[in-house]
Amino acid sequence: MKVKSLDKKWKEFLFGFSGFGPNFLMVLMGAYFTDAINPAALGEGSFQAIASGTCFILPAVFPILFAIAKAFDGIIDIPFAHVTDTLSTKWGRRRPTILACLIPMTLAFAMCWLPIGRWIPCSQFTMQLINTIWIIIWALIFFATYTLAMISYYGSLSTTCSDEPQRLRVSGYKSFFDTISYCLVYALVPLILSGAQIHIDKFVFMCLPLMLTLLIPLFLIKEGEKYGYPENDGLQEEKISIGESMKLTFKNKIFMRWEAVNCCTYFGLQMFLVGMNALIIGGMGMSGGEMAILNTCAFAPVPVMLYLFNKLKAKKGIRFTYQTCLISFAVSIMSFFFGSNFFMGLVGGTKLVQIIIGCIGGLFGSWAIGAFFMMPYHVTAQVSAVEEKLTKKNHSAMYFAANCVFTSVVGAISGSIVYENIKMLFFKTEGGFAIKWAESFEAAATSFGVAENQVFNFGTALVPFIVSLFCILGAVLASKMPKDYTPKLVAEEFKKHDPSLDISVIENDPSYNVKEEKSEIIFVQLGLSVLSGFIFGFIWVPLLFKSIKEQTKSFKNVLFAIFSCVVPFFGIYSSLQALKALKAKADEMELNILSGKKYIGHMVALIASGVCLPLLPINVVTLALLQNNVNKIYEAEDKAEEAVAETVAVEA
Repeated sequence: MKVKSLDKKWKEFLFGFSGFGPNFLMVLMGAYFTDAINPAALGEGSFQAIASGTCFILPAVFPILFAIAKAFDGIIDIPFAHVTDTLSTKWGRRRPTILACLIPMTLAFAMCWLPIGRWIPCSQFTMQLINTIWIIIWALIFFATYTLAMISYYGSLSTTCSDEPQRLRVSGYKSFFDTISYCLVYALVPLILSGAQIHIDKFVFMCLPLMLTLLIPLFLIKEGEKYGYPENDGLQEEKISIGESMKLTFKNKIFMRWEAVNCCTYFGLQMFLVGMNALIIGGMGMSGGEMAILNTCAFAPVPVMLYLFNKLKAKKGIRFTYQTCLISFAVSIMSFFFGSNFFMGLVGGTKLVQIIIGCIGGLFGSWAIGAFFMMPYHVTAQVSAVEEKLTKKNHSAMYFAANCVFTSVVGAISGSIVYENIKMLFFKTEGGFAIKWAESFEAAATSFGVAENQVFNFGTALVPFIVSLFCILGAVLASKMPKDYTPKLVAEEFKKHDPSLDISVIENDPSYNVKEEKSEIIFVQLGLSVLSGFIFGFIWVPLLFKSIKEQTKSFKNVLFAIFSCVVPFFGIYSSLQALKALKAKADEMELNILSGKKYIGHMVALIASGVCLPLLPINVVTLALLQNNVNKIYEAEDKAEEAVAETVAVEA
């Protein structure tokens, strides 16, 4: 009798958390890396660049080489998956590869963020050439070790989980932690960078210890001689050649139909994630605080959306539910175009209108985000687990490898070749439409002979349309998927393609016909929803209150922040006090942002949101309103300082 790896509920939660560190850093790389080393689409002074206004790589060459590196990452997934599927050691098949990859993976990731060419006395071109070669070499090492480690981790899911409900729970936990990664990366990192005034590379080095979460599976995966898994003898007959494993995987119609949908999703999603910072900061002209507001609306509701996703899936099936996610995201992504400076300039919109459009788009998108994280993990594990039960052939890592092959190639085309090239294009509309290639807004404005605020990035205007198109295409292709991916339905799909296959082992096994533990899923998802909201608040609240303290010199930021986070309805009092302090500051500066009816309206909004959401960490409405007023005062102060500087310059 094999030892169960996840025999306790807390172990399921911990196993889902295991990949958090590496995934967080990979998301961080996907979100900030290419813009950090080539900040063409970012404004001047952005902390999201390693050095603002400095391009460290050859912009015409690097996207191609980086795309090749990502494609290489996909190709090597196949032999790596075969290694981890067939490895026989006394410690098991998955754990040795995870441990062996940890140090080189961490080192290579760090080296990617250290473009050494900037410290070598040489010309601009030579510096960019050195950095391009340096980064590509380390990226190849990082992608290879990350791939092997994560495939080993993912490949263990089909054996560590004993049934579908457990697999669904673990997939849900992993999806939650993936959501947290994106929450931190896209909503809070911009606040941290601007608040602490540190550049992205310094922040990355501070986060490197998170890689250690990948040590957790070494203690949870029960395999090897010690736990009664005789990899050295008993599993020899289950081993299959790499050729047969690839044939079984790539000829599996159930899996390939899913991959067609997943590739469309990933093409659009990868382009969006790589370009999100440029879309918000460059395309919409928003600050780090405003970016946090938009991303909070997108990511904070995700656990609740996952709960609703499971409810709808139970009634309509996973195919229909996922199609609604794709359509929802196709609609929401267009908010980045309709909220852009270009479109707002055409219709005469304001910053507040931009924020409202962005927040509404984020809420629509949150319906899809959790599903995007969960589906590849859940579907792949389910198909491989059913196949193992029916055929006695365990090569689950190959399915995850195949998934990585497709997404790596698609991501390389989408996020590197397409996006990295279109973001170097700028256009103007004043005096006739024209497009030019440039390395920054300033260079483009000089080339056009117009003011910088009359130049727009072509890539940020085009990305929403590309993403929306591919999401709609994915929704159409999803009609070929099975209605659901329960063990019984997956087994029936296998039998359609191989009538000789005996699926009675699943049809007659009661463990494969267990209904979802709905009460547990409700508890878990609602609990994670609260936790997700709090993660934003526990960082956003003190940063916001600190800003109010700095502006007003009288606000009790520390005390109010603590009580607002733990005492129900205290947030109403603290937010009203904050609003009062901001009004006094605005009146002192003679700003018409919190006077008369505007002040009364804000008071009503703060009280109403405080009643509905009694704790400030999850009260997005209050945080957004206060942050907007803080930003307006900061903008007014900056303009006043610029006016003084201009006056001094004229007098001099």
